[in-house]
Amino acid sequence: MSSRFIPRLLARVLLALSLVASLQACCGASSLRVSEDLPLVQSILDRETLAGDRISLYSLPTCCWPDTEEEGELLPTRASGPLFTGLDAVSLDRFALLRNRSFALLTNATGRDRTLTTGLELMIQSGVRPALVFEPEHGLYGALDRESADGFTIEPRFGLRVLSLYSVRRKPDAAQLEGVDLIVVDIDNLPVRCYTYISTLTYLLEIADRLGIEVLILDRPNPYGFWKAQGSYLNEDYRSFVAEAPTPFLYSLTPGEYARFLADLRYHQLKLSIVRVAGYEREDRDATLRRSWINPSPNIPSLEAALIYPGLVFFEGVDFSLGRGTTRPFVYSGAPWLNSAEAVRRLRALNLPGVQITETAFEPTASVFRGRLVHGVQITPTSRLFDPLRTGYEYMRIVRELHPDEFRLRKSGGRYFIDSLWGGPQYREGIEADLPYEEFRRGWAREAEQFEELVEPYRLY
Repeated sequence: MSSRFIPRLLARVLLALSLVASLQACCGASSLRVSEDLPLVQSILDRETLAGDRISLYSLPTCCWPDTEEEGELLPTRASGPLFTGLDAVSLDRFALLRNRSFALLTNATGRDRTLTTGLELMIQSGVRPALVFEPEHGLYGALDRESADGFTIEPRFGLRVLSLYSVRRKPDAAQLEGVDLIVVDIDNLPVRCYTYISTLTYLLEIADRLGIEVLILDRPNPYGFWKAQGSYLNEDYRSFVAEAPTPFLYSLTPGEYARFLADLRYHQLKLSIVRVAGYEREDRDATLRRSWINPSPNIPSLEAALIYPGLVFFEGVDFSLGRGTTRPFVYSGAPWLNSAEAVRRLRALNLPGVQITETAFEPTASVFRGRLVHGVQITPTSRLFDPLRTGYEYMRIVRELHPDEFRLRKSGGRYFIDSLWGGPQYREGIEADLPYEEFRRGWAREAEQFEELVEPYRLY
């Protein structure tokens, strides 16, 4: 036997023993029927049913939480307290919900458990194997910044069929789902409408509703659930892959909460199951610090970048660098022609809450202004009072005022791309009219408040 194989075998044995120990230490497994057409399975998860059994909510009982204490003092970048994602829960349950099922899996590099083992690896080790894997924008490994080829490819490690949903194809067709009776979703998401994972999830909910396929969401924390919804609802004339969710621009729902909302709002035949995150509340500020950060996409390498993204993403509709091709995308932004000192002075004069702003300079190795010295601004969130939409809007107003000749709006498909990102023309019109932020905000504030009221019954945390 190869000496390299022994540690891997030992690790698998220890994993299996730990799962058995967790199950034995728990308050006991119960018989569960996940479908009328399937045999009973033994599960440690608690189950609640809604809408005449059409919706199932699963939870990991506290008696089944494994010990997660680490020896010694935690680093400043970590936070104490147990947190178990939907993947952690079904893994501890030995994937009972997936047994005897022919399932497709939407996942990417973020689909990992508390030990940073991928869900795919855990499933294969437990004897459950996806019939098909869907990959969203940026691919299965979260590393691509381009469209993928259409059609099936083979994942090399486990020999699984993979279908990209970021090619000329944005959704699977019925023939590609033949024989599939369950779609499993396990992916970290930024709850911003133009962040395309939510569009992919929406398309999967749509086809599952039409074909009578169950959807199982392995839920994950919202990295900024402490923020309330912001922005206007989607203008239906502006629906696109970057504007598909029927929500305000920043909607502050987990994938499970969003799916539950749509199952009631739009997909009335959809059979939906959600495995809750254990040890998580919406107001938690440290949820992402209780586990290792895995980039949800190539240019979101940190929580800082994730927090800034909803405010600065609109600069993608302008001839401006968002720090792509640097070590700190979205934290860094600018242009070779930007008067960064004056931009910083004006931003600081606004006394924006929860943020520090300073000058920077960088030379991006990719994207806009590649290989050129860029004069820029560094934005650093410091507290939950940080308002990304206000910060980005004020920043763009300042850049346009300082550099009216260089400030150019980009078009895509005959439409201003900034309009596609916002889901309507209001953001661009506010900038072009130099509207104060409070006046711009009044145009959508009530819609955002109404959305918070509308989705309250669908919240899981």
